Amino acid sequence: MGDAYLESLLDRPLAEPDPGAVAAVAAGPIDPGLSLRSDDLDRLLDPAPVEAETGWCTLADGIGYVAARTAMPGVTGEMIDWWFDWHPREPIRYRVWHPAAHVSNSLEPPQPPGEKPHWGATHHPVEDVGVGVAHARISFMRPTGIGFSTDALDDPAVATIVGGHVGDDRRRSRHSLMVHVFLDDGDGVVLRSRFWFGALMRPYLPAPIASAAEPLLNTGFARRRLLPAGLPRAVARHCIEEYANLAELLPELYARYGGEAENPE
Repeated sequence: MGDAYLESLLDRPLAEPDPGAVAAVAAGPIDPGLSLRSDDLDRLLDPAPVEAETGWCTLADGIGYVAARTAMPGVTGEMIDWWFDWHPREPIRYRVWHPAAHVSNSLEPPQPPGEKPHWGATHHPVEDVGVGVAHARISFMRPTGIGFSTDALDDPAVATIVGGHVGDDRRRSRHSLMVHVFLDDGDGVVLRSRFWFGALMRPYLPAPIASAAEPLLNTGFARRRLLPAGLPRAVARHCIEEYANLAELLPELYARYGGEAENPE
């Protein structure tokens, strides 16, 4: 029997994203010089504003860059960590996050379990952010595994960090880095999202073959051929939409389901 409450959320209008973020995405590509380097992730832990908190562009090496800022009042780091373990366990949970774009999701739990439930987990979301249906694979990792310093979570102002490597299940290839940093602002959290599409091109093949292919795939030519045109802009818009909607839904979802124990997989 289905969950009537979750079913009802599929018909609820999406929460409106911040108008300033919408305008920033619609304004066209930002100056690539304003992008954050993927080896400077600790800058996201500093709440001081950066010049391009929301925007997108394609870098000179063909990497697609996305930045997005979303205020999430009433949301805590504990809720976020719970969400990234809870929502991939049933497709409808993923669908309520963004009913127009999200199709399904499934979970490979971490073995052994990590300190946070999403560390070491792999999600298999199916979604269409505006460039065609994608069968993604997201390998979630500890912050140190994606480039943060070992003390990234020591600051109490850093509510949590969610990130990892993104790939394509159909093309059997990893391709991108995804980072979400949630900073406590006293009213909830502020999310800073960053994506580097095409930064980590590597096929899901035995290590010797994958290593040989990496230099060929991590070129501007290959990135432009293999990644969908318009991907950075589409993801920037989708990101501000889905997290604005999650900001509205998550406190009530956590209040309703947060105390339930999940069956081990």
